[in-house]
Amino acid sequence: MSIWISILLITICAVCWDVGIVWQKQAADTLPRIEMGKHIFKIIKAFVFSKKWMAGLVISGLGWGLFAFALNYTPVSLARCIQGSGFVILAFFSILFLDHHLKIREWMGVIIVTCGIVALGLSEPIENQTVSVMIPSQLVPAVGAAIAICFMIYGARKIFNLGFDWLVIFSIFAGVLLGLGDVSTKAVLVCLNDKAYITAFGFIAPWLIVFYLVGFFLLSRGYQQGRALVVTAVSDFCSRLITIFMGVFAMGEAFPKEALYRDLRIIGLVAILFGAILLARFSGEQLADELAEKIPANTPLGDG
Repeated sequence: MSIWISILLITICAVCWDVGIVWQKQAADTLPRIEMGKHIFKIIKAFVFSKKWMAGLVISGLGWGLFAFALNYTPVSLARCIQGSGFVILAFFSILFLDHHLKIREWMGVIIVTCGIVALGLSEPIENQTVSVMIPSQLVPAVGAAIAICFMIYGARKIFNLGFDWLVIFSIFAGVLLGLGDVSTKAVLVCLNDKAYITAFGFIAPWLIVFYLVGFFLLSRGYQQGRALVVTAVSDFCSRLITIFMGVFAMGEAFPKEALYRDLRIIGLVAILFGAILLARFSGEQLADELAEKIPANTPLGDG
């Protein structure tokens, strides 16, 4: 399948993802604060029985289905970055429906992300597409290292009171785990193509579910701080960074050998990482806050 069709599918996925996150953010604002302790299962139950939060999860899940389909034909190191197109779409939606006026740096973000996606598309010609393979001897240690770094950051903040604010730390964790979820999805698809069904469903799929679910709950924990802009920028950057690293290092998604395609790949990845930060305001989380000021949160879906 052409990379351009994958870009279209992933763009639709990004819109579904952000619409779902709008609902999740609005629901999270009315639900108990997520905190570890003896009441954690009651808190999880409140989220699970919230109609709006679950509806957001479902529509995000539909977007994930499109994303997983596109991953069949797209390197994971590119796919998560291509989702930056969602920021551009939401930026234009916000102009139409929220009467936003883009600042110069935000117009720059639109242009930079768009150019980055075009560069990624040009770097992946159909006759020379990047092939993904699962390399267990590199994938498992890389996943372990990513999780270990998260625990080190948590320990430094908890024990020694060093490092970032808790909001930033939760956002880093969420981004890393969601990125690992994307990598696990690609690994499952690779195993299915190789007919390694036991490995796909018995070993990788359970971790895929854990990564996504914990990542979603940590995002909601960040939303409850009321600074969605920070959560979006940090988690989004971390998830893209982790998929680029894991895709290249552990999934065999080496950069093209031809200098032109290699340079286009690097330029595209860097442009999207940078441009997405400029457009962090145009995300489902941030727009949910702004919609709450104009539209009452108690929509027909209710808060559950």
